[in-house]
Amino acid sequence: MRYLILLVLTVACSTPQEKFSTHGEVITSEKYLSTAEFLAQVNEEEENYKVRGVIEEVCQMKGCWMVLKNDQGANIRVTFKDYGFFVPKDISGREVIVEGVANKEVLEEDVARHYAEDGGKEYDESMRNAISFVAKGVLVKEG
Repeated sequence: MRYLILLVLTVACSTPQEKFSTHGEVITSEKYLSTAEFLAQVNEEEENYKVRGVIEEVCQMKGCWMVLKNDQGANIRVTFKDYGFFVPKDISGREVIVEGVANKEVLEEDVARHYAEDGGKEYDESMRNAISFVAKGVLVKEG
């Protein structure tokens, strides 16, 4: 009986597991950088990263890109490898973990204008300075 009580207390006091929906390749929810840590490391060279952040904006046409919030005001635009998957259009404000290749780049003006249009925003020249993140997999936190 004592073991049963101990087991019930252990289960009742354990931290609930976070639940995520998976988009693209299956990735784990472990060993990631915050957006601030990511911004301190990313440069012009393409490198692999796993980042956890909050979605600021999602493409309202198809869910074919999203932008992650950050305190530095950087444009962290996440697209999806080989245009092979999309995310739901109604997930702004949700936490995500993205894994893929990223680098700093200057977008062509027509590409930046396209992103502005998809996001329902007026084009601004500063939109050309971006961090390109091509995700192979995305975890969207449930609830």
